[in-house]
This record gives sequence, structure tokens and C-alpha cells, in this order.
Amino acid sequence: MTPPRPLWLLLAALPLLLCPPRATAATARLLVAIGANVGDPDDAVLSFADDDAGRVRQLFVELGGVRADRSYLVVDQPASVVRQRLAEVTGRIAELRAAGDDAVLIVYVSAHAKGGVLHLGGTHLPLAELRDTARQAGARLSVLLVDACESGTLARRKGGSAGPEFAVSLEQIPLHGQVVISSSGPGESSEEWDSLKGSLFTHHLLTGLRGDADVEDDGRVSLAEAYAYAYRRTVAGAAGAGQHPAYAWELAGTGELILSEPRIARSALVFPAALAGRYVVASQPRPDVVAEVEKAPGRPLRLAVPPGRYLLRKRAGASTGLLELELPYGGERQVREEELTWRRYTEVALKGGHVELRGSALLGLVRLESAAVRGTGTRLVGGLGYRHAWGSWWALGTAGFSQAAYRGVELDIRERALGAGVAAGYRWLEWALVPYVGLGVELTVLEQRLRHEREEEIEDTFGVEPLPPRRTLGVGLGPIAGVEVPLPGRAFALLQGQFLLRYLPSTEQPLLRPAGLVSAGAGWRF
Repeated sequence: MTPPRPLWLLLAALPLLLCPPRATAATARLLVAIGANVGDPDDAVLSFADDDAGRVRQLFVELGGVRADRSYLVVDQPASVVRQRLAEVTGRIAELRAAGDDAVLIVYVSAHAKGGVLHLGGTHLPLAELRDTARQAGARLSVLLVDACESGTLARRKGGSAGPEFAVSLEQIPLHGQVVISSSGPGESSEEWDSLKGSLFTHHLLTGLRGDADVEDDGRVSLAEAYAYAYRRTVAGAAGAGQHPAYAWELAGTGELILSEPRIARSALVFPAALAGRYVVASQPRPDVVAEVEKAPGRPLRLAVPPGRYLLRKRAGASTGLLELELPYGGERQVREEELTWRRYTEVALKGGHVELRGSALLGLVRLESAAVRGTGTRLVGGLGYRHAWGSWWALGTAGFSQAAYRGVELDIRERALGAGVAAGYRWLEWALVPYVGLGVELTVLEQRLRHEREEEIEDTFGVEPLPPRRTLGVGLGPIAGVEVPLPGRAFALLQGQFLLRYLPSTEQPLLRPAGLVSAGAGWRF
């Protein structure tokens, strides 16, 4: 007997109801960034290996699909700590696989190496062990990036395929296995440059991943694009006997590995197609080189950079073009050739690559302050100011004016005050909102004009002159704390508070009185 149709459909669907379809497995990316400035006792101490590891971590969290809680930064630690962190990552990969997800593991290391062995704070970690640990961590795909001397020995592993030439096709990157990229070939040194505040290979690799290696202009940088770019720029820039990056892989399957996606960046510098030349982008106020691009005409470039402040430099013969760029909250900023300020190269070089282009600023200020004369209420003061900055240090001169009217004992009192002040201090330029502190001194000329309620009657009856105005000179000293808010273009706003201990000669109150001030204003740099 055939069951009724509705019942038959229900029975057919019952297995699906009891076993719902499983969600598509997600791919999680994990990163271990290792940096060690100190190697063996006879190794020269590196200066920027730890910084390079931090920059790699920042880029992969920002553009490479690695969550911050899945990135590990291991700086100036012995081999035992590195092994421990790798073991932790292996455990996390096992948890992801148990949940039905797969993982891609990226391991970066910048350190001394010799004879195929990493030197980590007086301890040793064989590069072969690092490679095997990454391969056996359980990730579907592992990528090992090694920036160390003689790291090219990894590209000669038995059973692997090695290739020193950057032109090799990696367009079809298999999805299972391991890729190894080394900063130098067997027996070669990997260079670290003071001018870059980092190693040559890592510097070019990061520039490429920020968008300069995106030859397909799709807003993504593949492993093939990144390696070809880093190889070409490293070989072209290396000094001495040269430095030739190498790679090796053991892979199966098909697909393409995307290392970074500059198109998702919160902020970027846009170079129009017509621009050409070498451009260096350095952060401010700490002049770290973020990217160095060789811009070719005819192709626009969108270079992903973190929100912040930058100084762009372009070398042309004996001159250097400079442009200050501000992206404190993100967004895009187009680079325009006509906005460059040109200075002699020797001037820029003598000042460490940084020249203050717009250290001057005009300000309009409004402030609310407690009264100089006790019991007469607060004052609203308007003023103008001129500020000059030398990097993080600043000095400010102000002039202000206020007036008020109030009543005394059978008197109408009109008060006018003219003030002048100087202040100096320090500001922290590392954040979008710029906090600052300082110390200020103010001089105040105070005038009171007094008028009796029955002034005309008193003059007619007693024949006396009107009450003369009273004037006094006061001085105040106290600390300042505030915050500067960047606005589009050269504009900025500020909000600050100040405490003053004010000396004001008077027969009606103590000579020393505390005062509080709250100021708001806007400025324009030039």
C-alpha cells in the first residue's frame, strides 16, 4: 500500500531534517612572526629584525586575512620559546580542524643564520626543523618566509622544486603542501639597511604586498606577484656580491594563493597613471620607511598604508620633492606632483630625511576662564595665536581680549582685559588624536571703569570729577594639557585646559589666586 503523498514527502525529508547540511568549511589564517636581533656572541647585533617581524604581523593583520588573536609575535626569544609558540599554533590548528575548518599557516623569521641554522639569542634552531614543524602543524597549506643569511639552503631540500629566477610561473598555486621563500641564495648574505630601518628583502616584500606588486590590478597580491616583485627589487638594490631570493615548494592540487588584499585597506595613497619615478613613503613622526615604489607611467597605483601621517619624498637629480600626507582616520589621498615642495637633496640628507614643511600655524581661539577679580563671574576671551612646531616640540604665542560688566556697591563697573601669553611643550603624534602638554606664562593688563549710579547728580552737587579708571598688571604661570584634532587639508582643531597661579596686585583680594581656563580653537598650517 502506497502512503499518502504528504506523508511520503515527510518521510523522504526526515533524514535531511535530522542531519542538516553542514556549513561550508572556513579557512583560517594563522601567523607566527619571529624576529631576533641578537644571535651568537660572534654575530653582529642586528638593528631591525624585531621591527621587521612587527611590520610583517601588522601587514598580515591589516591586509592578509589574519585575525589579531591568531597572530603570534615572537621577538628576541630563544629557540625554546619559538618551539613553544609553534606548538601552541599546532594546537590551535587542531582545534580548527576538529570544528570542520582548515588552516593556512604563515611563518616569518628575521634573524642571523649560518650553515642552515638560525641563531636566536645564543641558542640554535635548524632551518630544516622550522620547515618540518611548519609542514607538520596540520595546516592545509604552510608558507615559510625566511629573511636570514644563507637561507637559500631551504630551497635545495631533497624532493622539492627550487627556482632562483623570479620569472617562474606560480599562477597556479596548489592548495595543499608547503611553500618556502628565502631572502638569499645558498652562501649569500641578506642585507639590512639603516636607511630603510629594516632588511632589504622584507622591505620590498612588504611594499609589494601593499599594492605595488599587483600587476593584474585586481586589488589582490598573489604569492607569485609578491615573490617576483621582491626578487626583482632585492636583486636590483643589493650591494656587494648581490642577494638573490629563492623559493621551493611541495604542493598538490590547484588554485591560487592570495597573500594580501590592498583593496580592503582603510586608507591608501593613490598615484595617478601619469606620475613616474621613485617615491619613498615614510611615517611621521618616527621616520620609518613604509614603502618605496618605482612608479611607471601609464599605470595607476593604489598603495595601502595604515591610517597615520606620512612624508613622501621623490628624488630628482640634486633636488628632493617633499609632500606631507595625513590620513589619521583612513580614507584615500591622491598624490599630486604639483603639491611637492622641492628642496636641495643635501638639506634633506643632513636632517635625516625629514624637513619640516609646514611647521607654522595660525590659530583662532575662544576660551572660558575664571575671573581675575573674585566674585565677578567667568569670562569669555577671544584671541589669536601663532604656533611653530619642530616635530613633536611646539611653541605658541597668543594675544587675547575680553570685556565684562558687573555691579559693585552703588557702582557700575566695566572691565576690559588685554592678555599676551607664551607656551611651549611636547605632543605625541603617534595617534589620530594628538595629545599634548606644556607650560604657559601669561601677562594680563586689566582696566576697570567705575561709574556711580547717580554720577551726574554727584558731579553737579559736589563739583567732583568722575572716578578715574583703575589699571593693574598681572602675571600667571601654569601647566597646559590638550588634544589636537586633525581636519581635512591643513586645518586642525584643538581643545585644551590650563591651570594658572595668577599674581594680580589688588586691594580687594589676595595677590595670588588660582585660575582655571578651558580653550577651543581651530588652526591652519602653512
